[in-house]
Amino acid sequence: MPDLSFTILDEGSFETIQSPAASGARCQTCDYWERLDGRRDQPEGSAARELKRARLLAGARLAGAYGMLAWRPDPGGDPVAAGWAQFGPISAYPRAQVIRDRYASLPDSPAPWVITCLQVVPAPDRDEVAVALLTALCDELNRRGIIAVEAYPEGVADPWLPSPGPASVYRASGFVLAAGDERFPAYRRELASPGQEVGWGDLLSHTRPIDDGEEWPLPLPNGPSEEDLFRIPDKPKRPNPFGDD
Repeated sequence: MPDLSFTILDEGSFETIQSPAASGARCQTCDYWERLDGRRDQPEGSAARELKRARLLAGARLAGAYGMLAWRPDPGGDPVAAGWAQFGPISAYPRAQVIRDRYASLPDSPAPWVITCLQVVPAPDRDEVAVALLTALCDELNRRGIIAVEAYPEGVADPWLPSPGPASVYRASGFVLAAGDERFPAYRRELASPGQEVGWGDLLSHTRPIDDGEEWPLPLPNGPSEEDLFRIPDKPKRPNPFGDD
């Protein structure tokens, strides 16, 4: 087993996300999953980077950010990023919702969270690192009380080029083929969520409005609500991401 550690994305680690396998892609500016007309090869720019950072950290005040990094020590013992995973409620990723809509057999309830990106630095133990990262990610989602998680890898010659990574590492991490075929599969893993350590008390502690008067009701915080984390959003009326049938 690789000597790895895992952390949830924060402001300080955003810049350490490694480059993905696809040439020219930049995780810090990519909006491929957030927009149906999004791109992986976004040009560098402060506005795009800040928007991506805000999207990934949008859930931080509720239960946690939408990214996880895997770290391994370099020869000097300092940690370096070895892998990256982007995830979140399906309501945060319209492209994932459109892909999912193609599979009528997938259950609508409970609404899944999705893993949109899984990228690992090339190494002899690349698949091992990916499985360990997926396992840590599922443990984190289990802690947050998430019931199911899905991913939509693609069956291509180089399985690391598409952002979700290879189907084989999902199978090795307890995911099962829930719909589709080898070319366009939908993998799903049911989570036990026995502890649900992130409860309403934790959510309220991150969203408590300032109470400096006797007015009622208190002001509501801006940003995503708890309902956004556990619902299937309305189907986007946008082009088919696979092209016309």
